[in-house]
Amino acid sequence: MKKIVSVLLTAVFFVLLSVPALSFDMPTTKEEVVYGILAADGSVQDLYVVNSFPGGAIVDYGDYSDVHNMSSSEALIWEGDLVTINTTVDRFYYQGTLKKKALPWQIAIQYELDGEKLPAADLAGRNGALKIQMDITQNKDVNAAFYDNYMLQITLALDTERCSEIKSPDGTIANAGKDKVIAHFVLPGNDKIISVTAQVRDFVMPGIEMTAMPFVMRIDMPDTEELTEDLNKLSDAIGELNDGVEELSSGVDETHSGARKLADGSAKFADGLEKLSNNSQNILSASAKIKTALRDVAQGLEQGLGTFSLEDLEKLPGALRELSGGLTGVAGGLTALETGYAQAYPALDGAISSIPDADVDEISLYGLYMAVAYDDTLTDTLDGLMGYYEAGQRVKGTYAAVKEAFAAVADNLKNLIEPINEMAGILTGMADEIEQSLDQMDVAAQLQRLTEGLFQLADNYGQFHTGLGKYVKGVKDLNGGYSDVNRGIRSLSKGIGELNTGASELYEGTSELHEEVSQLPDKVQEEIEKMIDQFDKSDFVPISFVSEKNTAVEMTQFVLKTMPIEKPETSTPTAEKPANLNLWQKVLDLLGLNSP
Repeated sequence: MKKIVSVLLTAVFFVLLSVPALSFDMPTTKEEVVYGILAADGSVQDLYVVNSFPGGAIVDYGDYSDVHNMSSSEALIWEGDLVTINTTVDRFYYQGTLKKKALPWQIAIQYELDGEKLPAADLAGRNGALKIQMDITQNKDVNAAFYDNYMLQITLALDTERCSEIKSPDGTIANAGKDKVIAHFVLPGNDKIISVTAQVRDFVMPGIEMTAMPFVMRIDMPDTEELTEDLNKLSDAIGELNDGVEELSSGVDETHSGARKLADGSAKFADGLEKLSNNSQNILSASAKIKTALRDVAQGLEQGLGTFSLEDLEKLPGALRELSGGLTGVAGGLTALETGYAQAYPALDGAISSIPDADVDEISLYGLYMAVAYDDTLTDTLDGLMGYYEAGQRVKGTYAAVKEAFAAVADNLKNLIEPINEMAGILTGMADEIEQSLDQMDVAAQLQRLTEGLFQLADNYGQFHTGLGKYVKGVKDLNGGYSDVNRGIRSLSKGIGELNTGASELYEGTSELHEEVSQLPDKVQEEIEKMIDQFDKSDFVPISFVSEKNTAVEMTQFVLKTMPIEKPETSTPTAEKPANLNLWQKVLDLLGLNSP
């Protein structure tokens, strides 16, 4: 008996080994379609998942409140979150009702009629200006992989017999029979606000439909060679512009240095002219006294020849030397003025000559303005540059008009100094001759010769004094006119100093612009690659929406629909359902969407 039992146990053991066993640690390859029924405001009412498998042994996971076999009469084994079956059909479907009513997207729908917010139920049968707004945002309580990798398509259908003037920014509007179908797409990783407006009468609307699938779009890298080449040309052009601005800045800096020297030289020149003008009157007064003294001495000698004593004659050389000393002093003052003028005038002339006199090319100027148009500060600096350039040209033109008079001052000073020194020498010589001949000549004859010589000297000096008066008047006129020139030069120097600062800022700006533009080709390439990477979801591996334990998912997609906006019906006729429903009819029936 024991031997028979042993044989039976062994047989049972081998039979058990021959029966296929379910491997509960290896989920079966599957596809998921998530069906959602939403309220008219977008809130989730129910979520159902239709799971699809190849036939045979099936192991699946999901947090369901209910499950239903849609393919056969075979019983599902449902324990906790585990669903199993060993089916004989080629393709097996079962539906599960999810406990958690949450989608990867938060969908909020608002309705306005004539500017007043209303619940959807109050819109049915109404007339007016309708606005529907949908806010699509991420639901951070759900795995972000769906939000980041799925594209959401949203479609609304409006009956054109009830709705007119239909508008929806960024939406695609198409005809479908008597309906206008408005479609919007929400790209992966993006929120979106959708707006639809229309004039409605006796309004009703079917449910808003939404589908979501992994975003698949093949984007080939565009040929950027031509664009890059153009950007490189732009960079080269701005580089040349920057070089030009650098030269401009350097030139303005040199001009500023020259302008400072010009201002210093002009100040010295103006000071010298002022002193010359003031001293010229003193010189003219001294010259008048010398002229009078020469005439008085000559007349005195002529009138007193008969009574003129040897003692008086001995005093005469001293008087002549005193006159000579006065003339020598006048000549010395003029010589000092000539020396100061000789130093100031070349500095003035050189500084003004250093101001560029070339005309600014209008095309180049326009190009420069276009290059800095993005920066008001640089534009203002360039305006200042042109203003001071024009001021510099005016100073140069004014100086050119009076340059001849400035240049003549030195020659006029020389022409004054030489005859004054000659007259002083003549007076000294006469004094020496009188002293040497007092003991050798007849006094009367000597006095006669002296008198004649003094009269001749007085006449010559009178002509010199007349010329000196004209010169003094010219110096005064020159001094009065140069005051305005000197003020203009000081203003120009100050302005060029400000311009120098502005030109440096302009160069810094164009240098920064050149640096930025030179990086554009690489930045464009980088941005294109970023854009392609943003939409390239080729590396996305499908995951289960139902449970992380389902690791063999081939596809997950979403089909969502809001409740329609309908007028209440007085009676609902009983509809006979078809005796034999296909799979799709079963899905619609389960979701409560199957129409009679």
